[in-house]
Amino acid sequence: MPQVTAISPQKKKSGRFNLFLDGKFALGIEGETLLASGLKIGRVLSGEEISKIIKKEQGTKLLDLATNFLSFRPRSEKEVRDYLIKKISTRENIKFSEARESPLIDQVIEKLARYKYLNDLEFAKWFMASRTSSHPKGLALIKLELKRKGITQEIIDKVSASSSNERDLARRAVEKKVKRWQNLPVLEFKKKFYQYLASRGFDFDTIRETFAFFTKKS
Repeated sequence: MPQVTAISPQKKKSGRFNLFLDGKFALGIEGETLLASGLKIGRVLSGEEISKIIKKEQGTKLLDLATNFLSFRPRSEKEVRDYLIKKISTRENIKFSEARESPLIDQVIEKLARYKYLNDLEFAKWFMASRTSSHPKGLALIKLELKRKGITQEIIDKVSASSSNERDLARRAVEKKVKRWQNLPVLEFKKKFYQYLASRGFDFDTIRETFAFFTKKS
């Protein structure tokens, strides 16, 4: 069972303290809770005791914040986790690395997953659809974006397999631009064509084939 290893007053908020368990930041608590719970350095806490303190202090508030964060658009688990860490870091005036250790985060994440607010597979499907619809991007760039959002390679491969063909995406991405550039000199047209698709994450071969498709078409 975890042991209280440090209790330090917060610098910017009088009456609040940071509680450390086994050398890691656990949560910030009010002075009243500190006294009522009989918390002191060296005390060993059961899981039930920790849960009660967490519930009283921050659990509900963080869950509300996370739910509101998810109300604007779907999010990956990593996005929500990072959001909660930032909130705790700001609220308790501690480093991001310390806030990451808070057991509150896993508890909120577990509840959100249980309530089906969080599902990385469904998020990846939504993200892939949004990136391949009105303003398509190359699959390599989309995969990189998903990876940065904490999506596993297994899920990335799964949603990529059912996505649109890369050449079809490139054609749809540049179609409206071609109409705007059609009266430009050939070299300038080609330069804009290649630069635009490259900025959207398409590889050279796909861009070359797409350019050939539109120039033959015209």
